[in-house]
Amino acid sequence: MKKLIIILIISLVGTGVFAQEQAKEKIESARIGFITERLGLTPDQAERFWPLYNEYRLKNQDAANKFRQYRAGLNPDAVTDEESKRVVEMELELKQHRLDLEREYSKRMLDVISTQQVASLRKAERDFRGILLRRLQEARQQKLRQHQRFQNRDQVRDQIRDRYRD
Repeated sequence: MKKLIIILIISLVGTGVFAQEQAKEKIESARIGFITERLGLTPDQAERFWPLYNEYRLKNQDAANKFRQYRAGLNPDAVTDEESKRVVEMELELKQHRLDLEREYSKRMLDVISTQQVASLRKAERDFRGILLRRLQEARQQKLRQHQRFQNRDQVRDQIRDRYRD
């Protein structure tokens, strides 16, 4: 019986991880489609652009993750002045690093796509992020409304049950 419960728990956790991976893949596919369309990439451009763009995003995310890990390791209630100063310095370094990456990769992208497409890329990224955030907020609100309906249903059921008990 214990083995069956353990297998069930592992399968449920695995399903959750699998569902998260599927969601990430869907978002990434949507990003690729959205940016490809917005920039008007030809198949040849897309073939050369996406590995370069993915490399850029990965380096950008790695830098941000290092900063987040450093901040997460600090106790917000017991941060010293020196640690606060270091956080500010690291944040400035991250901004500079991101700017340097954007300069470097914008130059490299100009070998693949036009100046107009490079200029349109930042807006396409912002627009996609905005659409994604709106959809996530809508999904949360829908889930909250559904939860409230279930709560209301349970309250009505309890009221009916209480009336019939008397």
